[in-house]
Amino acid sequence: MYRSIVVFFLFLYLFAGLLPLRAQTATVTPAAPSNSINLKPIDVRFTTMDGLTYSLAGDELKSYQDFHEVMDPLKDFETQRLISRSESSRDTSGIFKMVGLLGAVVGVVGAVSSPANQQGPFLLTALGGGVLFDVSTFFASESQTAKFNAVQRYNRFAYGREQVLPQTPTDEKSLLPVAAPSLTATPQIKGQVNGSK
Repeated sequence: MYRSIVVFFLFLYLFAGLLPLRAQTATVTPAAPSNSINLKPIDVRFTTMDGLTYSLAGDELKSYQDFHEVMDPLKDFETQRLISRSESSRDTSGIFKMVGLLGAVVGVVGAVSSPANQQGPFLLTALGGGVLFDVSTFFASESQTAKFNAVQRYNRFAYGREQVLPQTPTDEKSLLPVAAPSLTATPQIKGQVNGSK
């Protein structure tokens, strides 16, 4: 009896994750943003198999090109920075993952095929490959976090909760006050000729 109840709740827990769950719901009616761009909020869903998925008006946003097409017309520096950081972290994760996987495979194959007294370097290679593969998961997690934060920031603009901030300056020189140069004569002390008093 108890066993069947536990199995039922286990299946309910496992298969409930396969159904799309809304991770974000509109808490206020979307207001028209202050700028002239017609922004639509990005729908965020979480499923067990796919993780976080993003869609805009029923169309799924899969590539970073899709995200740039949606977010770049907003011209918000922070949103662009977050989505670019997500893309960069994804690329870094892929590099670490490939190098780690290659190192682990070479290390394991070398350790299996070599004599017992020559297995040390191969085991170190396999261990290093495993560590690099684990490091790739940190970059992948950072990529997902930055993408989620970019979407959340974009949605605040789409719902009219935030205004677009002005573009940040590109360098420190642009912060200095600009004034027209003035030409003045260099003052001279009367009575001094060729350094004599």
